[in-house]
Amino acid sequence: MITQPRLRRTLWPQVRGICFDLGGTLVRSDTEPTTGQVAQVLGISLQQARQVMEGRAKRRRITPEELARELSVSFGRPALLGPLTSVLERARQRAASPVLFPDTVPALTALRQRGFALFALTNSLGSSIPTPPPAVFAELLDGVFYSAETGAIKPEREAFAAVGHASRLLPQELLHVGDSLRADVTGAAQAGWHTAWLDRRPPAGPPVTAAGTLRIHQLTTLPLLLPAGPAMAPSMESEVC
Repeated sequence: MITQPRLRRTLWPQVRGICFDLGGTLVRSDTEPTTGQVAQVLGISLQQARQVMEGRAKRRRITPEELARELSVSFGRPALLGPLTSVLERARQRAASPVLFPDTVPALTALRQRGFALFALTNSLGSSIPTPPPAVFAELLDGVFYSAETGAIKPEREAFAAVGHASRLLPQELLHVGDSLRADVTGAAQAGWHTAWLDRRPPAGPPVTAAGTLRIHQLTTLPLLLPAGPAMAPSMESEVC
């Protein structure tokens, strides 16, 4: 339950839909992200691993073993097939049982009760997409958009356009909330969306403007800044993409 007093300033009166990043925003990320673990196994830099993952691995569905085989062959290290498969399989299992931040359910429940359409947009390895989707996402969100399904990764405009197209909402009717200034804030702003930067580092003070966007420290601040509800709640069936 949200216990803070309602802030006097109400923002984003046009917003009808709110989209969230997953890892680091709604869901706790591993201390060492999967891409970093892959880099360690292969003995390459994190930047190299990111380039490889963003090039193809995050833009299409693929099994952990298939991706591990591609990586081991691409880097000429077939003996690493087993360790790579283990890393990617563990990532798939974690995605199937996400650990939410304590403020995720209270914030999303409050926003859903007001009638806002809620989505998640994530850059996810195609080998990590859980099937079926976690039940908690179906309960809290109207749709989850994976880069491996849309073929586009944040901050690319096409990634945000996929949400707009499915929701039938205009850019000015959408707010994106994420922990990455580059992928979430810059990408959404360039797509014409409203933005909020979730900076979970202490102190958890009042919202302030930083880097051209509103900076908040916890998700439960959002309902305090938004109107009592959208002017006209979106009409769409719940779906997980």
